[in-house]
Order: sequence, then structure tokens, then C-alpha cells
Amino acid sequence: MAQTDNKLRIPETLRKVKSIVGVFSAKGGVGKSAIALQIALALRDKGFSVGLVDADIYGPSQPIMLGSSAGELKLSKAQVIEPLTKEGIKFISMGLISGENMPVIWRGPMVSGAVMQLLSQTDWGELDYLIVDTPPGTGDVQLTLLQRIPLTSSIVVTTPQEVSISDCKKGIEMIKRLDKPITGLIENMSWFQPDDQDKKYFLFGKGGGKKLSEEYSIDLLAQLPLVEISQDSNIQNHSLLKMEFVNIAEKLVDSLKALKEKKSSGIPQINIIK
Repeated sequence: MAQTDNKLRIPETLRKVKSIVGVFSAKGGVGKSAIALQIALALRDKGFSVGLVDADIYGPSQPIMLGSSAGELKLSKAQVIEPLTKEGIKFISMGLISGENMPVIWRGPMVSGAVMQLLSQTDWGELDYLIVDTPPGTGDVQLTLLQRIPLTSSIVVTTPQEVSISDCKKGIEMIKRLDKPITGLIENMSWFQPDDQDKKYFLFGKGGGKKLSEEYSIDLLAQLPLVEISQDSNIQNHSLLKMEFVNIAEKLVDSLKALKEKKSSGIPQINIIK
């Protein structure tokens, strides 16, 4: 039986966080981490206080995109982790602890415990949004996050490829079985368009994300083109992509507001299992 929100023991460090959003994908290599970061930056640009957790223990990539290193991390006197502030957002990652070239060779329970420590032993303070960049898959870490952290909602990332869609279905099923809301689906790498051409090239297939969103009655938040983003994750030169993340952030804000209003009204949420 799924564990409900009112049975969760919320860590003290998360009690001042208004909304926690998990960015999931059961398939690796779909650009989930870059999307999680851009969502956090778009929320920051709207004036919200935002935090970002890189929970991908085996392959943390946020430190590289945010230009941070392990030497910057500090512990308080109470042995609480002080998150870094990068690009105007609070940020923590296992990559700041293990180092860039140190492999993490742990079994599932150890990985889940490390993720919980990153979340519960970091001094987040007051935040409007905490974005959790989850590792790919549907294993121990994902279950730990869904069962032990009071996620407000989640976003699922896929590409149009059949193999990505197939894996993504498993991720959606996992989230739904644990009765967690899904704000929407993002299809990444939907097409490629050279700068000097009007023609779009659908390198990974076409329409997979749209079909998936219709199958599960999930909002398709965006279909993002395949573009090169610099190491500092600056998308200022990609006006289309920047506007897409502005729209995603607005849809996320509206979705979470509606979820909280429904919850406070006492109207039960009905999950239809197909």
C-alpha cells in the first residue's frame, strides 16, 4: 500500500519548503538534468526562491553545469550541510561530496540513504520551490523519494524514441501507483533545426511524447528542440528554448496552486487505473 502524505515524517530542514517537485525519467540520456536546472532558473527569474537537489548519485552532472566543485561545500556546527548558491539558486549534489573523478560504488540501500541525507541534512531555509533532479530508473532511489519525501508533484521527461517512451511508461506507472501527482510530461530532443534552415529534422522519431501524454491523460508541457547548451547552461541565445521554459514554469506554478487548493478544499482525488 502506498504511503500517504499525512504519514510522512517531514525532515526539519524541509519544513520551510513550500513545494517539492521531482523531475523523473526512467530512461537515461534524455536531458533530464539540463531540464531540471532550466526549470529551476525559470522559476528564479519569476522571482521565486528556488533550490535544486542533484539526486543522481552515480552520475551527478549539475556541478559541471553550474561550475561548482567539492571544495566549496561547508558544514555548519550542527553538522548540517550548507547548500551552495549558484545562479541565484540553492544547490547540493553528491558530486560536491564524492569529487569529479571518484566513482560511487554502493548498493541500493546505501544510495537511497545518501539521497535522503542530501535532502534532509541540507539547510534549505525558506524556499518556494525545491527541484529534485532524480536518477534514471525505477529502483530503490526513486521509491525512497516517492515514499519518504513529501513531493508536491512531479514532471516526467522523455524523448520521442520508442525505447525512451517504453521506459518512461514504467516511470509513470510507478509514480501513479504511489498516488503522487504528475504535473506534466516534457518531450526533449523533439527535432533539430539548423540555424540556416527552416526545415526541421526529427532525428529520434515524431509524436512519441504526444501519444504518451494522451495515453495517460497527462499534460504535454513542452516539446523541446535539440540544441547545444553551453557548459554554464546559458540559454539566453536560444530565444525559443528560453520561452519554452518560461511557459513550463508558469504551467508548473498554476498546477501546484490548483493541487494545493484541491487538497485544502477536502475534495478527494480519484485515480483512475486503466
